[in-house]
Amino acid sequence: MADLTPAVSPTMNTEDTATPFVAVPTSTYNFAELAEIYNHTRVDYIVPMPMNARRMEAYVRSYDVDLDASAVVLDRAGVMLGLGMLGVRNDRAWITRLGVVPERRGKNLGIFLMEHLLNGARERNARLVQLEVIKGNIPAHRLFRKLGFNETRELLVVRRPPGKPVIPQPVPDVQVTPLNRDEILKCLEERGEAASWLDENRSLVHLDGLKGLCVQFPSGESGWVAYESSLIQMAYVTVHTPPHVRDTMTLALLYHLHDLHPMLDTKVENLPALDLRWPIFQQMGYMETFRRVEMFLYY
Repeated sequence: MADLTPAVSPTMNTEDTATPFVAVPTSTYNFAELAEIYNHTRVDYIVPMPMNARRMEAYVRSYDVDLDASAVVLDRAGVMLGLGMLGVRNDRAWITRLGVVPERRGKNLGIFLMEHLLNGARERNARLVQLEVIKGNIPAHRLFRKLGFNETRELLVVRRPPGKPVIPQPVPDVQVTPLNRDEILKCLEERGEAASWLDENRSLVHLDGLKGLCVQFPSGESGWVAYESSLIQMAYVTVHTPPHVRDTMTLALLYHLHDLHPMLDTKVENLPALDLRWPIFQQMGYMETFRRVEMFLYY
């Protein structure tokens, strides 16, 4: 790993001098350095999810990460030990990209980093701090509970491999219309906000490859799907339907989405485990990859 240690100065010592750690604002680093630091903390992680400079920059932009409130943690010798980021929107905050290098875990670094981020959230007048922990990550879950976080729900991360739909077209004679960006933004406004930071409207509007489709049934009902499309993958798939045709419309939207993009792998994050549409996603070939536990802390 490259030497990413800045010169330690008194202005960096945001904690008591008796503490063996120093929290350095992530704004001290460029995006390539932050990506390398993050990857180093995740080398043995349950789900590594590696980053590069471009992805890190997009992540910071999409999720309103406050680089001054986020921190890289060093020991007093200047050795990098961990990373944590804080996103802030109005009176809500989100802790993300939290990680400690494997050889320094179990040394109270996690609680130091979390307390630093929570202090930053309070300083920014956050009423709610939320985070997600991969189900099965017992040490992290235990730490968050100790700090006062409570579970709200389980969220699914699901994937669908490339391929044409294997089921027949669910509703014949439908009208399928591509949506431009302005039309997608209007659709998102009617949807309202989601509880998960990853797919709420203020995150989706930052996506460079945002696309959408509208499906209208012969009977007049219509629904839409918005998604991000790259050369190899679709992500952030967001489906909106009239309640009385929820299942049929969801199936039709997913059918035409994958009929249009048969060569792309698809990933959907933070689909609520109790979402009544999950069986429809499964019918279209989606499979659960892992689960996250969403946790909230109110002030």
